[in-house]
Amino acid sequence: MNRLDSPLGSALRRVDWIAVAAVGLLALTGVGMAWLNARSYGQELLTPSSLFVRSLTWVALSAAVYTVTTLVNWRWVRTFAWPLYAANILLLIITLVYGVDSGGNNRAIAIFGLAIQSSELSKILTLVAISTALTRADRVGGGLQDLVLAGAIVVPPFLLVVAQPDLGTALVLVAALFGALYLAGVATRWVAALASLVAAGGALAWVVVLADYQKERLLAFIDPNADPAGPKYQLLRSLDAIRGGGLFGAGADGTSILTPLPVQESDFVFAALVRAFGAVGGLFVILLLAILVGRLIWHAWTATDEFGVIFAGGMATVILFQTFVNVGMNLGVAPITGITLPFVSYGGASAVSLAFGLALVQSHRVHDGGSSPLM
Repeated sequence: MNRLDSPLGSALRRVDWIAVAAVGLLALTGVGMAWLNARSYGQELLTPSSLFVRSLTWVALSAAVYTVTTLVNWRWVRTFAWPLYAANILLLIITLVYGVDSGGNNRAIAIFGLAIQSSELSKILTLVAISTALTRADRVGGGLQDLVLAGAIVVPPFLLVVAQPDLGTALVLVAALFGALYLAGVATRWVAALASLVAAGGALAWVVVLADYQKERLLAFIDPNADPAGPKYQLLRSLDAIRGGGLFGAGADGTSILTPLPVQESDFVFAALVRAFGAVGGLFVILLLAILVGRLIWHAWTATDEFGVIFAGGMATVILFQTFVNVGMNLGVAPITGITLPFVSYGGASAVSLAFGLALVQSHRVHDGGSSPLM
């Protein structure tokens, strides 16, 4: 039998290799930035604790997760959506109680010496639960019941993530919720009502939830006359780096002798990338992310069942939202919220969780006989 006619060959033909290539190039960019950032911080590159070695470790783990999840039938994940959701809530509680202190935030738990941010995995598992709920057998689509059910799924992880506090990831959960509701065909009037409720909740959060440093970041974004030595310092350094990068950047050698940017391995990785490789490097990364979002939207458009539509579209919303906010805060058009740039920022839990979510979309293609990715 021809190898291409075998089950494995048939599955390989259904893999969206364009999306795989985009993810692979983004991951390689992330490793390259970890190398540059480690040099900028004066780290020994090949020591286990260096950003470079840790980034290689996370990329290898992400690749393994991506491969295994693609091979496993996505229906198993949907079947166990609610136990996974319960485990997600439990992990968030454990992180809140026993989490490793990181800059004043209990965001991570240590497993075999690696800091795991449960909030990152929560984005994907919550989206799986929402997609499952909105494709239940007895569903009557588009009504208030869908909105209430999906909202009830998001509220517990949202509150637990905010309590860590991790406002950025909490906002990603909200973005995923709105994307899923839109794709599920929930009536616009109900979505608008939810948006009004979220806005009112934001006003209440300002008073009783947000920490002082979070308020200062938002005020610095709004106020053009904010103290440049205060919270606006990060933004000004970022803009200086982007302007200094020019069209082609300072190059790898130049970045090793420049003063590191604030949190340039994660929050301000885009500014560090543009400083090193110029506007060309920044546009290349944005193009890769645009291709990835486009492939997710294409899969949602061509999926043969509602779960595929909602989950793939929800993943597109997550990637698009994170990209817009991260690049936007580096450019000064969005407040600083600590959201990572997918696969480029250093963050193991972020890379692994996104790899898991994107591989579920691939699994849906492979096990449901998706058409050629070039069509």
